[in-house]
Amino acid sequence: MILGSAAAEGVPALFCDCETCHEARRRGGKDLRRRTAYLWDDVLVDLGPDLFGQTLAFGLDLSRLRHVLITHTHHDHFLPEHLRFRRSGLSVVPADAHLTVYGNEAVRRGVEALGLPLPDLRVDCRTVRAGQEIALGEGRAALALRAAHDPEEECLLYLLRAPEGTILIANDSAWWPEETWQRLAEERVDAAIIDCTYGLSGNQGGHLSATEVVRAAAELRRLGCLTESGRVIANHFSHNGRCLQADLEVRLGPEGVEVGYDGMVVEAGGGR
Repeated sequence: MILGSAAAEGVPALFCDCETCHEARRRGGKDLRRRTAYLWDDVLVDLGPDLFGQTLAFGLDLSRLRHVLITHTHHDHFLPEHLRFRRSGLSVVPADAHLTVYGNEAVRRGVEALGLPLPDLRVDCRTVRAGQEIALGEGRAALALRAAHDPEEECLLYLLRAPEGTILIANDSAWWPEETWQRLAEERVDAAIIDCTYGLSGNQGGHLSATEVVRAAAELRRLGCLTESGRVIANHFSHNGRCLQADLEVRLGPEGVEVGYDGMVVEAGGGR
């Protein structure tokens, strides 16, 4: 499930009265966007600031969450303070609900900076590098791939594998590094969820726009990476991209690209 579909400011942005935010408030529905995160069974991709509200909005129970995959440490994707609430006296965490957080070195430092004994939280943290595969149990795995986002840390994309199919989580990132394209050429992907932060505006670096999402979709198809029924979904939108859900659907739909929204369910096998 796509828990959130916005960039750092959310849509509408908290203090903003731009035309996009004003219209998003008026329209509501899919134009109201929380910060981007994903839930895949007992696997959470990114630990962002809207997690509590997302659990309420979508009726989620995270008491048995087992894995958290962090793409990078920007505040809209990584808020380690959430983990404090696993302490005894603050939550009754099931005895068998051990949680492992995976990410780069900055993620490890962020978790350790909580200053709490991780065993007391039933948490451990494992450093992951691009190219590394993470076993998630029950025949599932996540392959970490290099993103092109923040040169100050190794930002990651994740290819989620399960017996029923695979999903590529590809945000935050500008055009992917060549090593990532080469690795994806060896894979078969049922759904690719791709960064579209800049929407219909010009690219300012670190992310993609609608034009580049179309280009990335074409490249995935050219490489034979997408399965016959494989889906491409744009996600992670900024209000500065000057577009609403309907605008994006008009631009991307004819190109075979769907537009993500909060609560969208994407099955690993390509189903809806």
